[in-house]
Amino acid sequence: MKVLKKIDFLIAFIKFYGISSIKRGFIYVLTYMAIPLAELFLIYMISRGAFLGYGIIGGLITVIASNGLSSTADFAYLRLEVKLQDLLVSSEVTPNDYILGLMLSNLVYSLPGIIVYVLLSIIFKLFNPIMILLLLLLLFNTSAIGFFISTLIPHMRYSWGIGGLLSTFLSIIPPIFYPYYLLPKVFFYILYPLPTTLSALIIQNYSDLVPLSKSLLAFSWILLVIETLIFYYISIRYSRWRSV
Repeated sequence: MKVLKKIDFLIAFIKFYGISSIKRGFIYVLTYMAIPLAELFLIYMISRGAFLGYGIIGGLITVIASNGLSSTADFAYLRLEVKLQDLLVSSEVTPNDYILGLMLSNLVYSLPGIIVYVLLSIIFKLFNPIMILLLLLLLFNTSAIGFFISTLIPHMRYSWGIGGLLSTFLSIIPPIFYPYYLLPKVFFYILYPLPTTLSALIIQNYSDLVPLSKSLLAFSWILLVIETLIFYYISIRYSRWRSV
């Protein structure tokens, strides 16, 4: 597919699944913001404001990660119920175009939540421009995971549950809303390779919340980039695209 056709497809998909969803139900926008804001409130109350910075950074990471992971249910819905994937398989659209289309569509109605958290990070002097690159990596990473898993789901009744479990496991349990050193070492080593943990550690470092050693910071960057490339390659190469 030529570049202009790819752009036309992406614009059409964003209008179809992103903008139209907001027009039909603005509740989607609030859904993306509800859990991170509730966690921010709880963290503020329990820590008496001491962990407010972690709550803001954690909320931003959760909105981005949820954007990618929630696509598990979206991809499954479009494949199993709407049969959209069957239609796209017979066209020039590739899995890469499809992933980008849904990722950008979800980004449209999660944009208000992202703006809120970016503004909070600026107000509380936590924002660093490098965070934009990190969040983009996390978005590609989690969207690739969501797409790959969605193509393995045999029935719609599993999709929402699996998406919810993934989102909870990757955005609440890891040290996103709290400093990593509070974890026992054995749990830290288990949770460390998760993309959300890596993103949180790096952003917390650049936000001056938790200074990391140079070696840990460098290794976290390298691991996050490698994971993103591997997950994205696997999602495109091994997803059940044409076999459905």
